[in-house]
Amino acid sequence: MTLVNSLCAEISIYQGVGECTGVVVERSAIRGKKGLCKSMRDLAIKSRVLGDGYYYIPVDLWPKGKEPVVVHKHDWTVIGSIPRTSRSTKKSAKAAAR
Repeated sequence: MTLVNSLCAEISIYQGVGECTGVVVERSAIRGKKGLCKSMRDLAIKSRVLGDGYYYIPVDLWPKGKEPVVVHKHDWTVIGSIPRTSRSTKKSAKAAAR
């Protein structure tokens, strides 16, 4: 599917849950916006990175139901915030073996 001259649905994302606002716009009207997505995967990635807000996805790709859709389920933990394990026990074990 190509995005040329396609219609896009406006999706409101809040805390990982997306809901169609009912607004439909032409892709050319929103070209260049950060919220323009090519697929559901792209929507999930951008909403994790950019956070809550409005995103645009081709109308055919959004599920037809009226209920909200969970776009991403997992809270991401930055690797820098995970405490490092101590390697001293491995070093002392090697030293004891010598």
